[in-house]
Amino acid sequence: MIGAAIVKDTRLLLRDRGALISLFALPIVFMLAFGSIFQFGPERGEPRAVAVWAADGDPRGAAIRSVLDDTPGFVAQARPDADAVRHAVAREEVAAGLVIPPDAAAPVELVIDLAAPEQVRGPIQGALAGVVQRALAPPPPTQGPLVVATSPPGLARPLEQTSSLQIAVPGNAVLFGFFIALTVAMAFVGERKTGTWRRLLAAPVPRWKALLATLVPYYLVGALQLAFLFGVGALGFGMQVAGSTLALIVLSLAVVYCAVALGFLFAALGGSEKQLGGVASVVLLVMGLLGGCMVPRMVMPELMQALGLAVPHGWALEGYYDLLVRQGTGLGDVALPIGALLGFGTGFAGLGLALFRFEK
Repeated sequence: MIGAAIVKDTRLLLRDRGALISLFALPIVFMLAFGSIFQFGPERGEPRAVAVWAADGDPRGAAIRSVLDDTPGFVAQARPDADAVRHAVAREEVAAGLVIPPDAAAPVELVIDLAAPEQVRGPIQGALAGVVQRALAPPPPTQGPLVVATSPPGLARPLEQTSSLQIAVPGNAVLFGFFIALTVAMAFVGERKTGTWRRLLAAPVPRWKALLATLVPYYLVGALQLAFLFGVGALGFGMQVAGSTLALIVLSLAVVYCAVALGFLFAALGGSEKQLGGVASVVLLVMGLLGGCMVPRMVMPELMQALGLAVPHGWALEGYYDLLVRQGTGLGDVALPIGALLGFGTGFAGLGLALFRFEK
């Protein structure tokens, strides 16, 4: 009898694709993802490019480029003028830039995004300051600092005295906000099982209204969830909003729209509650990992950063970061992330409508 029970439960487990994915596939995905983020040793990735400009014939430029090339993790890239260095940093073509002024008494300009997280910007800024000090030793007789860090034109100034919660709050809000998709999918399975969905279709209303009536409550709950999480972050944890509050609201509404549409797609794909719970939760966790909810995309290798924009989570966090960290950002500054979220949501909804079976 015990043997038969073991055989039965084993067969049930092997038929549960969600459980098998969670047990075997999900750990491999996380191993590969975190393994590519935290790289050590001789295979730790390509060196970071640093744009450098100095006047023709200025020996300081040659000395700085030489020391920079000899510094592990960096490679110098000469630029034709100072503005080219600044624009290269603004367009994220290089990690940072060094502008050596013609006046030997003036400080070297270290061009870097000062709104980047400290754990990303700090090591680069400190290392480049050390490069300049070694290249120009003994230092010239200046009245001020040898190196001055500035943000390139086109990038808003960072909020003063930012904390890690400026990133932690939106990261977790997006990660758990998208779990409304799982709730939506489970609701459709439950309504089909209890016959509620069939009775709703029998009502004298168009089917699109019946579908909308089922989805709208979850949209409202999702919006309330994000409002609660950001409210706790602001009132309880001291999170600040550097940009427009209106833009923050619009971006959040786009996030909820995308999450609910994804839930509708999960429901259209069908399956039991157990299958949906396993597969959908794995998909949401992987999307959150790639999008930067668990580890900021800024500290990831370039390939992982690009993959992060293949999921809506990455776009949502791009917008939230600008609004929470960069001063003066408004609706126009986050138009691209909002548009991407609306595009993802519309794609999820359209695919869900194509696959959804009303009479199932």
